[in-house]
Amino acid sequence: MKIIDGKILDIGLENFNAHPRLNENLAAATIRGLSKKTSEHHIYDASLDKSMNRGTFLALCLALKDYISSNFKDEKRIGIALPSGIAGAAVNVALQMARKVSVNINFTMGAEAAKACYRKSGVKVVISSEKLRQKVSQKFPDFPWGENFCDISDILKKIGKKGVLKKLIAVKILPACAIIKLFDIPTRGGDSEASIIFTSGSEGEPKAAVLTHRNLMANCLQMNYTGIIPPEYSLHANLPLFHSFGQSIQVWFTSIFPHKVVAVASPLEIRQNFEAMHKWKSNIMISTPTFLRSYYIKGDPKLAQSLKIVIAGAEKTPDGFKEMWEKKFPNSAYKIGYGLTEASPVVSVNLPENLPLNPYRNYNSLTRKDTVGQLFAGMQAKIIHPETEEDLPFGSDGMLCLKGANVFGGYLNAPQLNFEKFKDGWLLTGDIASLDKDGFIHIKGRVSRFSKIGGEMVPHALVEESIIAALGQSESEEITIAVSSRENEAKGEELVLITTLDIDMQHLRKLLSEAGISNLWIPKICVKVDKIPTLASGKISLGDLRRIAKNSK
Repeated sequence: MKIIDGKILDIGLENFNAHPRLNENLAAATIRGLSKKTSEHHIYDASLDKSMNRGTFLALCLALKDYISSNFKDEKRIGIALPSGIAGAAVNVALQMARKVSVNINFTMGAEAAKACYRKSGVKVVISSEKLRQKVSQKFPDFPWGENFCDISDILKKIGKKGVLKKLIAVKILPACAIIKLFDIPTRGGDSEASIIFTSGSEGEPKAAVLTHRNLMANCLQMNYTGIIPPEYSLHANLPLFHSFGQSIQVWFTSIFPHKVVAVASPLEIRQNFEAMHKWKSNIMISTPTFLRSYYIKGDPKLAQSLKIVIAGAEKTPDGFKEMWEKKFPNSAYKIGYGLTEASPVVSVNLPENLPLNPYRNYNSLTRKDTVGQLFAGMQAKIIHPETEEDLPFGSDGMLCLKGANVFGGYLNAPQLNFEKFKDGWLLTGDIASLDKDGFIHIKGRVSRFSKIGGEMVPHALVEESIIAALGQSESEEITIAVSSRENEAKGEELVLITTLDIDMQHLRKLLSEAGISNLWIPKICVKVDKIPTLASGKISLGDLRRIAKNSK
């Protein structure tokens, strides 16, 4: 590991960035992965109660590729609005085979945000399902579906079983290199567009992050080299495909490095998730603390005995929840990771003990308490002062900055935003963190989730945790407490407590004071709401919180 002036400049960097597969096209990489042991099971779709082996899944992708190439010749980017499952995964793969860019549409975001996504990406064709369109339209009657809505059921009927069978014969008898040549599959991806992922919009209008083939291949390789997902493991895949982790791990990682997939359409369907987990023996699940809290409360440990690891990310795990989870689900180790859409998306994860070493992870696998794990191979990191942007030494709190093959090059058609997002080639993550000399990252919160009150930086997340503990809300299934801020002429900012509970603020202040919480950290304003605003990822909508706080009396 190379360290200079408080920066991590080498964690397997030189070897990793010379990796021959970094410039490989996702389509070719997928064929090389799926064409091995074609008769073995690849994916189970809980919504259809249907499973498919590797060979048949690859044949389906090739058949869809021919249909897309024939019918959408002039389209560069094509929208997808499908949940986690066989169809959603296959369409994503087929688009890469057809030299198209996939744009997975968030169908939970509302009409105005969706219109912004179409406008930014230029998508006109959307492959979805009539069933999903009807369901979404009940909640958002004016939700847009592009100029050309294509029902996946109609497409599959036109292809027919014979269309897939023809491709399956080729898959069964030909090696990967011959399949790639026969079906005119692109082999070089590099820095060309592969997928556009719209950020969650937790801080405003969604931004169009352009992920290249190199970005996604790098992150798949990085995840593979950690060794945290052994080849024999089944991945429980229930994150939406418009979520960067949902797509990169559930579609690309499990195809390039063939793993079994247990696909469930939504992380919110708790019973269906546990039944699928039990039936198909899921071994590892990637989720968010918000979703895992519901699983902890309602889940049956008897149905989760096969689950060996859960990896939590996207938001901070509440204090004590890891221990609570492992007590209820004793077979399942709770590991904490960190990522962001702009890093394709995984940056670090705490690893189980005693994983085998490999050329790109020649250090012992460790879990370090109060961290989100060790920086991935091929990445660089440093901490800067969030205001002056000067480099800070190890152990200092500041903004985390990253470099690496998995780090994107910028947002689509947003030069000013990209100028603000990068400094001297470093990605400014917007996360307050500290970094130790072993490459472990300690995340403290978002820059936007700190308030400067009377000259002191006050973290909203820690204030929330203190209030949750004081009110005994730690095991609540729903999010009941959130903290935001608004301007204050005297102190710069002031905290606003947003809650679904009836709270006696005088009593709460007494409880917090008795717990040793600084008076500066105790909100003076409380707003009662019917529901704390959240995004499809389960994260709190920070933009909505700010609007509520700003309009509070």
